[in-house]
Amino acid sequence: DDGTFLDMDSAAISLSDLGEGYLFISYLFTRCPMPNMCPALLVKNQYLANELKDENIYFIVISFDYLYDTPDIIEKKYNVLQSNKDNWMFLSSYNHLNDLHLLTKQSMFSFWGVEKNDIGHNMRTILIGPDLKFLKYYDGNEWLVHDVENDIKNIMKLHSSK
Repeated sequence: DDGTFLDMDSAAISLSDLGEGYLFISYLFTRCPMPNMCPALLVKNQYLANELKDENIYFIVISFDYLYDTPDIIEKKYNVLQSNKDNWMFLSSYNHLNDLHLLTKQSMFSFWGVEKNDIGHNMRTILIGPDLKFLKYYDGNEWLVHDVENDIKNIMKLHSSK
């Protein structure tokens, strides 16, 4: 289903605004202290955004820290990563808690402790089709970028032949 979040300029972006493309959505928060968690996820997204830059897919990173990760914080932290990529977008859930809950519930991504500043979360990345239907999940952070790249290309081929 659709969800609306804020880009680095505080503009509201709905997932459906991104056209008829595929969406590869990862969740993180800027203050993540675990290098093999959120930061590692960024490296994987960066690789995929580079490799699939000519495909009809957006790589979207949504911060689920709806209290701290304002668009300004997201911009300070990730602007340099996003600046040269048209297919990679960082979004804030600040003041968009209902949309965040709706999307995370549908994608079975769990997070907790934001109000207590003791954040925990599972790791789940999702691939959504042009019709905003969930196509594939990647749990944890052990998935390999080459496997995901092949999955995306194969899924796109399957959908284009229908």
